[in-house]
Amino acid sequence: MAGAQPGVHALQLKPVSVPESLKKGSRFMKWDEDSSTVTPVTLRVDPQGYFLYWTDQNKETDLLDITHIKDARTGKCTKTPKEAKLRELLDVGNLVGRIENKMLTVVTGPDMVNITYLNFMAFQEEVAKEWAEELFSLASNLLAQNMNREPSLEKAYTRLKLQPNQEGRIPVKNIFRMFTADRKRVDTALESCNLPSGRVGICLANHSNFLEHQVLRCCFCWMIGVFKS
Repeated sequence: MAGAQPGVHALQLKPVSVPESLKKGSRFMKWDEDSSTVTPVTLRVDPQGYFLYWTDQNKETDLLDITHIKDARTGKCTKTPKEAKLRELLDVGNLVGRIENKMLTVVTGPDMVNITYLNFMAFQEEVAKEWAEELFSLASNLLAQNMNREPSLEKAYTRLKLQPNQEGRIPVKNIFRMFTADRKRVDTALESCNLPSGRVGICLANHSNFLEHQVLRCCFCWMIGVFKS
């Protein structure tokens, strides 16, 4: 056709944006059908949108890499407790409205076949709906799925900050857990950055700009393979 212009298709990638409500956190009941346990937790997302994490009443924190989330559901597609003990612990009999509308099911795994389910119950339907929508949006963000070096280093340090010990400090052993392939190289990188190394129980002060710089430098040394064992 005369005057026809070739089609141009452009996709503008949007940066990760975490809603304030997810950063502040919401109360949920985390339940596990295999162990028949129910745990009150506060569910949060870090400001950069790297991790979904939850803290129980004992201040113990577990986390999940958001890029591993395959789906986040509420409503009729969620998992609901079938066992009588679980339903009693969740006080299902006294719930107002449909139970599935308060459920949040997070589907996670390395691929679409090997998946596991994390089950949470919100206290309000609108909370479950917001978390399902926002988590799926964060998990499907293309920029988050294809990070360059600097955000990757920041993500590594964020993981450490989110799992401090009871004194709020970062255990050195957590750094070794991040790089399990070659402990000697990790030791060398830590020593190079003037950080404690090779001594179980030594901890680093959390939320320090100097520490952040040093830990990121250590991670950088490891990732680019500057030190050879």
